[in-house]
Order: sequence, then C-alpha cells, then structure tokens
Amino acid sequence: MSNAKPPYRPPRWPDRILARFCAPHLLEEVMGDLHERYYLNVKKIGEQKARKRYWRETLAYVRPTIFKRQPSPYAKPIFTDMIQNYLKIAFRSILKYKVYSALNILGLTIGLTCAIIISLFVYDEISFDKFHEKSKQIYRLGCTYYLPNNAGSEVNATMGPVVGPMMEKDYPEITQCVRIEVTNNKIIQNLDKTDRFFETIHYTDSNFFDLFIFPLFAGDPATALVEPFSMVISKEAALKYFNSTDVIGKALFLPEDSMQFNITGILEEIPTNSHLQFDFLASMQTKYSLNIYMESWWNFSTYTYMQVVDGTDIAALSDKIKFISREYIASQEDDSGYKQEYFLQQLEDIHLNSNLRHEISENNKASHVYIFLIVGIFILVIACINFMNLATARSATRAKEVGLRKVIGAYRPQLIFQFLGESLMITCFSLILSLATTFLGLSIINQFTEKQLSLSFTDNPILWIFILLVVLLVGLLAGLYPAVFLSSFQPIKTLKGGFKASANSNMLRKALVVFQFTISVMLITGSLVVFNQLNFMRNKELGFDKDRMIVIPTKFTNEALQNFTQLKEALEGYTEVKGTTLSSRVPGLQLSNNVVRIGWDDEAEWSDMRYLAVDYDFIKNYNLKIIAGREFDERYETDENEAFILNEAGMRRLGWLNPEEAIGKKLKWQRRRGYVVGIVKDFHFMSVNKAIEPFIIVMNGTRTPGYATIKLAGDQYKEALDLIETKYNEIIPYGVFEYNFLDKDFERQYKADQKFITIFSFFTVIAIVIACLGLYGLASFTAELKIKEIGIRKVLGASIKQVVILMSSGFTKLVLLAIAISIPIAYWGLNYWLRGFPYRITLSWWMFGMSGILAIFIAWFTISFQAIKAAIVNPVKSLRSE
Repeated sequence: MSNAKPPYRPPRWPDRILARFCAPHLLEEVMGDLHERYYLNVKKIGEQKARKRYWRETLAYVRPTIFKRQPSPYAKPIFTDMIQNYLKIAFRSILKYKVYSALNILGLTIGLTCAIIISLFVYDEISFDKFHEKSKQIYRLGCTYYLPNNAGSEVNATMGPVVGPMMEKDYPEITQCVRIEVTNNKIIQNLDKTDRFFETIHYTDSNFFDLFIFPLFAGDPATALVEPFSMVISKEAALKYFNSTDVIGKALFLPEDSMQFNITGILEEIPTNSHLQFDFLASMQTKYSLNIYMESWWNFSTYTYMQVVDGTDIAALSDKIKFISREYIASQEDDSGYKQEYFLQQLEDIHLNSNLRHEISENNKASHVYIFLIVGIFILVIACINFMNLATARSATRAKEVGLRKVIGAYRPQLIFQFLGESLMITCFSLILSLATTFLGLSIINQFTEKQLSLSFTDNPILWIFILLVVLLVGLLAGLYPAVFLSSFQPIKTLKGGFKASANSNMLRKALVVFQFTISVMLITGSLVVFNQLNFMRNKELGFDKDRMIVIPTKFTNEALQNFTQLKEALEGYTEVKGTTLSSRVPGLQLSNNVVRIGWDDEAEWSDMRYLAVDYDFIKNYNLKIIAGREFDERYETDENEAFILNEAGMRRLGWLNPEEAIGKKLKWQRRRGYVVGIVKDFHFMSVNKAIEPFIIVMNGTRTPGYATIKLAGDQYKEALDLIETKYNEIIPYGVFEYNFLDKDFERQYKADQKFITIFSFFTVIAIVIACLGLYGLASFTAELKIKEIGIRKVLGASIKQVVILMSSGFTKLVLLAIAISIPIAYWGLNYWLRGFPYRITLSWWMFGMSGILAIFIAWFTISFQAIKAAIVNPVKSLRSE
C-alpha cells in the first residue's frame, strides 16, 4: 500500500459498502489497492471520473455477493457461515445463562400460549355466520314496538309472519326473504312409538337452503321443504329416533297436534359459529295449510331474514322499510295506540351486537371479546417487557463480550443482528412449546368454551398468518431495545472494566416494571369487581322461592289442564311434596303482554303490560310477598274471573302512588272485567340482568297452563322424583316426563357471565405469573450486582432483615407507584362496565385496597427468595477478589 497522501480523498460510501460485504482478512489489501488506483486515476482522468470509476471497481468486488449470482473470493460469509456463527453464539448464550433463558422462554411460552388461545377464541367469535356465501348480503329484520300512552318501547327480534313477504313484494332491493318460527316443547315420536321426547321445531320457508349454507347429508335442499308436512332433521336426531341416518322417506309424529311429518333431508353437523342452531326444520307451508296466523302483523312469533341486492345502500333501504306497517295497518295502529318501526341487522353482527327481546339463541357481548383481546395484548406486552428488562439488566455481564467483538472488527449492525437473532431464536422456541401446549389442552378448552376451536391450518389460514406475524413482532419488539442498547457500548470502557449501566437504562427498566404491575393491579381489581358483581346477581334476593322447585312443561291444551289438575290432586298428601301449582309461565321465562284498562269502559285509559296466569296456589308456593290486599282465594267465587293482582311496577305504570290506593280499583284485561285485590312486592321474574317490568297476575280461569311447578318438602330428591314420575306416567301415559330444577335454570342464565369471570380470572393469574417471572429475574441480577455491597454491609454489622429490606425497598416503591397509577384507570373502566347492569354493586375503596395489598404481597414473595439468598451469603466469599 502506498504511503502517498494526495489532497483527494476517495468517496466514503464505497468504502462502507466494501467494509460491509468484504471478508475481514482481505479488507485491508483490497481497500489499499482501490485507494492506490483512485489516486492515480485522479491525476490521469480527473477527480470526477476517478470517483465514478472508484464506485465501479468497488462494486466489482461485492456485486456477486449482493445479488447472489456467484460466489466471490472476496465475499464476507454473511449468508451461510455468518448466520451459522450467530446461531451457535445464540445457542451457547442460552445454555450459559440457564436461569435467564429459562425465565425468558417460560414467560414467552406462557404469553404466546395465552395469545394463541385468545386469538382462537376471538377469531371464532368474530367469524360467526361468515361461512354463508351470501353473509354480506343477508340482514335480519328487527322491530321496535312502541307501547301506547308513552309507556315505553320494546325492541324485538320477532314480528308478524306477513311482514317479510310484504317487504319482498314492495322493495326491489330485497331479492328473497326467509322466515323462521320457533315452537318449543313439542312432543315428537317415531311411528313405532318406541321413542318420544320434547323437542324444539323450527318452521321455515322452502328457500331456506338457498339463503343459508347448511349442507345436507342426504336429500335435495331445493325441494326438501317445499311440501307441507315435510321436515329436515339433523344426523343426531336421526340416530336418536331411528338409530340410523338412512331415514329419507320415514316419518315423525306429533301426537298432541295429530300431525305427521315426512323426513326429506338429513343435515350435516351445523358449525358452532352459527347463531342458528336446530335439529328439526319443518316446512312453513304446513302453517299455511293449517291457516295459522300467517297474515298477521301482530303475532310476534317470526324471525325474518332477507337478502338484499349487492351494493344496496342499506341506510336508504332502512329508511324506506321503517314504517311499512303504516302502509297496510295504519288504522289498526291508530286505534290501538301500538306502533311498529322496523330496522335491519347485518347477519354477521347478530352474535356480538344484538341483545333484543326473544333472540333466537343466546348471543355473546362484543365487550367481552374486546376485553379478552386487550388482556391477550397485555399478557404479550408483559412477556416482552420481561425479555427487555432481563436483557438490559444482564448488560454488565455482556459488556466485555460486546467490547471485544467491536475491537476485532464487529460493526454495530452486526451486533444488533446477533442480539435480534438470539431474541427470535428464543421466541421461536417458545412458539413451538406454546403450540404444543395449546394442542394438548385444546380438548379441555373446547369443552369449557363449548366451541370447536382448531389449530388446523386449513381451517384457520388467516389465524396462522396472524400468529406468525405476532411471533415475529414479539421477537423483534422484545429484542430490539436490548440489541440497540447492548450494541452501543464503548469498547474502551467495557474492556477496562469501568462499564456501568446508564441512568437512562435504569429508568427504562423501572418504568417497564411499573407498567407491568400497573396492568397486573388493574387486572386484579377487575377480577375482584367482576366476581363481586356476579356474586351480587346470583345471591340477590329475587323476591320468591326458587329452591326445591321442579318445573314440568304441561303444554297449552285443555287436555293438559285436566291431566295436570289430576296430577296435582294425586300428589297432595304425600310428605315428599309440599305443594303444586299451574301457571302460564315460570320465573326465568319471558312473559307475554296485553292491554290493561283502568275501569271497564272500552274507551278508558289503558296501558300495555306483561301478564301471568296462575292458579290459587301460585303465590303461596312461590312465597310472593303481598304488601296490600290479599292473594287469590277459593272462598271468593268471583276471583276466578274478576280478581287481579299487580306488582309494584304495574301499580306505578297505571298511575297509583301507593298500594292501598290501588286496592279495589276496576280494571279490564282483555275481555275480563274485575278488581285489583292485591299488590305483590316487586320480584325478579327474569334474571337481575333485566329491570323489573310491570305485570298483572290473573287467574287461569279457562286459560290452559304452560307449566306445573312442584315444590318439594325436603332434600330427598330421588324419592320425590320417583314418586312424581310414577304418578305422571299413570295419569299422562302419552306424555314425556321431563323436568328442570328452577334454581338450576336461573343459574344457567348467569352461565355466560360465570364463564367470562372464570376466563378473565385465569388470564389475570397468568399475567401476574409472567410479571413475577420478570421481577424474579430482575431481583436475581440486582442481587448479583450488589453482592459486594451486601458483603460490606454485613461486615459492618447489617442484619439479614436489613439486607432483605434494602433489596426489597426499591421494588416496593415501583409497585406502590404502579398501584397509584392503576387505581384511577381501573375505577373509570370498571365504573363504565358496571353501567350495563340495571342492578349493580357500588365500587368501594376496599376492592382497590385489596388489589394493592395483593400486588405488594406478590412482589415481596417473588423478591424475597433472592433477597434472603443474597443476605445469607458469607461476606468472605462475596468480598473475595478474583
């Protein structure tokens, strides 16, 4: 290499490119040769042309390497040897720092497992009804039902059966309409009369399978529901009644209605992510053949789905259909005071964003899905923070390694690439473990969530792409700051042994610990509040007895009234049975509504109100509280047709301020005239998730009951049930003895909320565990860094207790700061969540105080092991010079 120093310097960028891609042992020779030729070219052809030639000559050395056309003798081994070298170093680093690596891998594995499970759950929830080819064009019709005299409104998922066909006829934007009418508690039997069960039947139009994609295992979907008295059943139902799936052409019989349905199709298994779930699909033409209310605007029994033309302006169509009833039944609405207003719900939005009266199936809440998604993100963030904290805390142990690498020629980008490689290796290893954990636990998860979650790539390709992107993002985010931080060390300082972690890195570590525990404290507080709210709803005084109550569906027929009256009389006198009552509905079921007039004049002031038809023993057996007047009494002959009892909400609806004022007032209900004989204290006929509605209680009279309630005298359930079943089969041999416990029915109403709190609490514990793993690692490295300080303190007389307090005090301050930050955020979020409940707990200071105490206890417990371990070390060992 020439020692001449011309006044011209070669361009810097070619030199940098050469340094990046040229082998280190050849770099000095190649660069010296290039510089020599550059100086000569400047003299011969001028500086400008010499610079261009310098670029070309530099690129000639590295072009094969950059574009991978052919191996170059000058190439730096970045694509094979270098990557292998980085992988070896990363693997050795993982093995060398076993505790650190184990904490990181365990934290990331738990975090990724939770993220995968939550992703599967959220993906399933948001995928509801999207498997239908026309899902974007399918809308369900809803109806806001305005009550007269400004008595409020109801928002229904059902409406009259004539509404859909009228809209299809009047509006060209609607291409087809499908109606579904659900009939519960119908006895179905095979023709051999060997098997009979209570079932739910869905009547629907013949074009059902054109609008919805539910494949048939057997049968023609185009013709399966065209004829009256035709029925499509599920595989499960076919096996249940015939022990075979080869049942096309066979028949099922409804003995109470004397109807026989021919089986024309067998359904494949319905996906769990469908809000429509059914086993028996009957032709709607059956209803037409029997002339059952099919032209009614007021029989709110039908779910109406419609397909719109692709590209339709939905807002404009919604405005058009809103008041279609005014075009056909304006006079009826004006005379009655009831008004109907229609609106559209997109099919894919129903499961998460619809909570109307008479929903066809139980829906979830979008807020629950969002909460789980946020919790999943929090858990991943906490796991990433652990990685960053532990990596930067370990900076002192890797400082000399970084310094030595820089001295022998390593560039900062190479070091960043190395540390990111270690991060991605740990993340990928964690992903493998998390996928294995999820796969092994998937059956338990599906059993608990009642879903069919799957890790199959063919079922969820988008989800797999999302998971891989999340893993890549986690690896980069978790490793980026440590990589940048570690690669910035100055080699002179690190090799002299004078390296100290900067104040900025210490502040960042502390900030991340505060952030971790802020999330943890918020999750703990959320779990406490959600648990207390659910406990409040489950234990709230309902206003009636629900324990030891057996409910049997009776059917709304005169024959059922006679038979169940006989059953009631037959059970009297047995010590196992305390009482029996018949009623149109039982607590937990929605009530029907009708007109209640003040006075007997047909033009008198009136209101719409729920009603409950009962017998003389209902109030006594359910232990309802009469706060004014009396209950129904057989000694008064007029009570059968002239007595009414109101609840407090009903009394207020009719304008009376106190119970005594209402007693003796004249009322007209339907065509029945009578008097208010009693006021019953408000009770939660539905769950406490719903506000108490006004309703009127009337005597059964000529009305047929829907349910029999049998109150047991003791806890001998088996003996009592055997007795009841024996008497039932004697008196109602054609019936099906099926029963429910009323308290269990009410418990089922809170099943979704119970599942929510269970899952939320589980993930809260997981988040805390991950945060504690990181805190344990930090405490371990803090103890390692302070080992000599602790030794000196012990030599000077410090006790183990003082050393433990010294080690714990810094972390305690961080946790206290996290508690202070989390309280206002948690208070705002939980207060907003509680607004969705008509009856709710009041947020109290003890909930936040308990969360804070629990967080401090968890932090102390996590730190104490390392603190005590450091405190009991012999100072002779810790102060010994290397």
